[in-house]
Amino acid sequence: MIFDKHYGEQTAYITMNGIEPFANSTPIDICFLGKKFKKVLTANDIKCGSYMNVAYEKPQQFQEGSVLKWKLRTDETSVYLIEEKKLFVKGKHFWVYCVGIME
Repeated sequence: MIFDKHYGEQTAYITMNGIEPFANSTPIDICFLGKKFKKVLTANDIKCGSYMNVAYEKPQQFQEGSVLKWKLRTDETSVYLIEEKKLFVKGKHFWVYCVGIME
C-alpha cells in the first residue's frame, strides 16, 4: 500500500467545494484510518469505504463534521470532513483535510 500516492497533474482538475487544492492523495481504504477517526464516523452515522487527504496552502473555511462536494473533472462525490491539521513541511505551512468518501 502506497500512502503517499497523489493525483499529480490531475490535481489541477480537482476541487473541494469549488476550491482547487495544492495536493490530493488518492483514496485509501478505510481499514488504514485510525481508530479515533473511525469513532467519529460511527458516532455521526457516516458510511465510508475509503478516505483521502486534501491539502491547501492557505486555511479554508471548512468545518469539521461537514459534508463537502469533491469533484474531479465531471465526477462529483460527497465527502465528510473528519479532521483538519496544519502541517509544516520543508519550511512551508499546509492545511490538510482528512475526508471520508461517503457511500
